Amino acid sequence: MNIRSALLLIMFYLFPALCQAQDLNNEILMTVNGNKIQAGEFIRMYKKSTEPGKTLDIDNYLKQFTLFKFKVADALSMGYDTTSSFRKELNGYRNQLAQNYLTDTETKEKLLHKAYQRSLTEINAWHILVAMSQNASPEDTLKAWQKASEIRERIIKGEPFESVARGTSDDKSVKINGGNLGYFSVFQMIMPFEDAAYSLKKGSISMPVRTPYGYHIIMVADKRPSKGKIKVAHIMKTVPQGADEPANRKAEEQIDSIYSLLKSGVSFSELAKKYSDHKESAPKGGELEWFGTGEIISSFSEPAFSLTDTGSYTRPVRTLYGWHIIKLLNKKAPGTFEESRSFLESKINQSSLNSISKKSFVEKLKKEYNFHINRDICNWFIDHTDTLIIKGLKSYDRTSIPEGNIYSFSNQYTTTNEFADYIEKRGSMVITKDSSIFINRLIDIRVADQLITYENSVLENKYPEFRYLMNEFHDGMLLFEISEKKVWSRVSNDSSGLHHYYEVHKNEWLSKRGIEAKIYTLKDSGGDELLSTAFNKYLQKTDIDNLLLKRFNKTNDTLLFIKEGVWYTGDNPDIDKIEWKNGSHYILRNSFPSIILIKRVLEPVPVKYELVQGEVMTGYQQFLENEWIGQLNKSNSVKIDNLVLEEVKKKLKNE
Repeated sequence: MNIRSALLLIMFYLFPALCQAQDLNNEILMTVNGNKIQAGEFIRMYKKSTEPGKTLDIDNYLKQFTLFKFKVADALSMGYDTTSSFRKELNGYRNQLAQNYLTDTETKEKLLHKAYQRSLTEINAWHILVAMSQNASPEDTLKAWQKASEIRERIIKGEPFESVARGTSDDKSVKINGGNLGYFSVFQMIMPFEDAAYSLKKGSISMPVRTPYGYHIIMVADKRPSKGKIKVAHIMKTVPQGADEPANRKAEEQIDSIYSLLKSGVSFSELAKKYSDHKESAPKGGELEWFGTGEIISSFSEPAFSLTDTGSYTRPVRTLYGWHIIKLLNKKAPGTFEESRSFLESKINQSSLNSISKKSFVEKLKKEYNFHINRDICNWFIDHTDTLIIKGLKSYDRTSIPEGNIYSFSNQYTTTNEFADYIEKRGSMVITKDSSIFINRLIDIRVADQLITYENSVLENKYPEFRYLMNEFHDGMLLFEISEKKVWSRVSNDSSGLHHYYEVHKNEWLSKRGIEAKIYTLKDSGGDELLSTAFNKYLQKTDIDNLLLKRFNKTNDTLLFIKEGVWYTGDNPDIDKIEWKNGSHYILRNSFPSIILIKRVLEPVPVKYELVQGEVMTGYQQFLENEWIGQLNKSNSVKIDNLVLEEVKKKLKNE
């Protein structure tokens, strides 16, 4: 067998497998209520749901995916996809997403590298906003620009930026931050603002910068290398915004007390679980997700990034939301360009590219779709277009226009009469007396518009990724709408349902078990028998406390201490050790003999609704969710192609 024959034989055996891999995305994995769902959509959603370095059980995820499709089917059955608001929002998503596919990839690559270089630098900036409508008139635009310029001049002449900002800025947050935005990096500000900030040197002040919000005056206070990402845990005591000084002082005292426990060696994780008010992180020992500069308020992120040693923690830190103690768990440096690429692409895909890239993109489309222009017809229009036609004051003689198409591409074309109509309606948009410039410019404009419109119309068929993203937008919007109706709005508005749920489940929120008691402590480590004898002697007396105090506290020598109050489980480990029942019990308190007289045992009772309203709402939401899921499982059908599923599993496990 010669080499050529051997290679052909290898390809013969490999080709079916290659085709199978390429076609798997288009295979029908499942059918929900008659709606066919391709394997490619499932594979993509699975990958997006999997955290880096972790794996999801495919069968379990399939159940979640199926439930997701059931919810979407429920929304479809109720006609949510037919409303004008839904169609408008979906079209808005599509228009935004399509811009990423209607651009030149080379230009996009340059933008990627530019964004990556910016991501390596963090900027601390101040700004002042002169608010202005995006559609402001030329007069209002000039007025806003002049105001911004005057404000800038005041700063240039020496007035402190912060004081000027507080007195002039239309940004409402200026009341809190004085105009300081803290540190930020790439894609965290609107693009014109970011461009201006990164172009400025440290300490310099920009000219007025136009954004959709108005004009900005920007001062760069600092530039520093990116600090990368950080992972921390925190213990939080909340202080509601607008809280009075006693509330703030109480929270501060609580966080200081926790800090003292930390310093004495108590576990950070256990203290977070027990005392932190941040319900999302407390069960995890206070652990938060990875974050970088600008992704969380600077009053929290800056102290966090100041920690250098893993395991170290800050002193109590005040933010808008309360008090925190922050512990460093891990740090990682900025990623390489390739590591950052997907994130940067996703960000760039949310913004439009400039006209240069559009022109380059149009030229590529011309080649791809075999664009052809009829030069003879083009020259006819040049020869028969005078200044009156250019000015829109005259029309062409339709009887003299040659028949045919002035240009064509793919299966699209523009006839000579269509182009004449276009000129007569749009002619005055090109200002020139030269008919050659006029005609060629209009051809360029119309061709670019038509090519991009055509490309836009075939995106779903041409790019599977685009199709999957549109499906995600479509289904995600429906999921939000149906979840709002079935669950979220009911949790917010159904007060009777919430109270009924509380009544049924109130025994899940019980107070701690406690005792009403009095403790007699003798500050004499060897005085067990003395205390016991005296206590039993006077126990039946109504003035037992006075008698005991007279017995032990003589000549200003205070040996006996009496404390009366209520103790709950967990308040005192010595008290927790004894059997809680009425009567007297002997205990040691700080190595001193003590007798605790329990007057009454307070058994756990349901906590008032107002004190556990948040937990009730969470539980009620889960109840409604489970009820809905039960209905969905009964009213929907799914058929899974197990052969395709096995191929999907193989593909995912091999990647």
